[in-house]
Amino acid sequence: MKSRNKSLDRSTKLLAFVYSIFIVVPIYFILGNAYYLDYINSYVFVGALLVLMIIASIPLIIFRKDKFRSLIVNWVIALLTLFCGYEFLLIEFESNTYIAVVNREPEEIIQNSGIYILAIGLNHIYYVKEENIVKDTYEKEGIQIFDFHQITNRERYKSKTNEIKRFLGFSKEPFHIMGENVRGFIREDIVAINEFLNKENQSGDSAGLALGLSSMVHQGSLHNQIPIGVTGTLEPNGDVNQVGGIAGKMIISEQNGFPYIIVPDANRDEAETVKAEQKLAIEIVPVHHIDEAVRVIKELNDR
Repeated sequence: MKSRNKSLDRSTKLLAFVYSIFIVVPIYFILGNAYYLDYINSYVFVGALLVLMIIASIPLIIFRKDKFRSLIVNWVIALLTLFCGYEFLLIEFESNTYIAVVNREPEEIIQNSGIYILAIGLNHIYYVKEENIVKDTYEKEGIQIFDFHQITNRERYKSKTNEIKRFLGFSKEPFHIMGENVRGFIREDIVAINEFLNKENQSGDSAGLALGLSSMVHQGSLHNQIPIGVTGTLEPNGDVNQVGGIAGKMIISEQNGFPYIIVPDANRDEAETVKAEQKLAIEIVPVHHIDEAVRVIKELNDR
């Protein structure tokens, strides 16, 4: 008899949980989509979940003598609390209104190597909603903007999710992954490269190929006398993968007088399009692997 009662209790709890899911999940889905599609902001999204939690406590008083309905309400409140806690971090990203992609000077990590890391600056603008104010400020300060766009809720949600993943140890910053890949490739402690990889507030993984080539110059296996802009990821096996910000990097290379730019082959079409649209003179060198980059650099130096 006791075993049967326990079985009934478990069935009742499971049924109550299922009912609560059918109540909460559709509401959460509607609110989440409204946020994701920019119809509401994070304050409304999270605030609505908080209000629903408060409202849900009213039936808890009404049905206090009905164990089954009380159980459903408890599950509803628990699920709303869970979802609210998960989404609460979105409020932290609400103030980020724009991102400006700006000019950043190329870096030659190993002096006289001729290998220049190409990077773009990503400036996050907070609280300002008027686009013209931001652009006018940058213009007065003489800062060149390659791209400028308003942050969407979709981008905020992605940033929030990535931060949670990193906090839980499920993912790492692309810059840290790039550092591990570079160290795995060069298999040597090079002071200048270690200093670069240990810098604070760095982002992205596009410096990998340049660091790999710089290490080869430092080790004496590669000699280069030509200033070359380089961008591309680097895997421990030497593979080179796609990167972002090609347009800005092409323009930076041209402005700095680099005759060549080495890019991942996956970015070839984009680079050619930018070259044509911006009427650039720089020669594009697409590569799949660091060995291809080494071969091309040797050929260019032998001319």
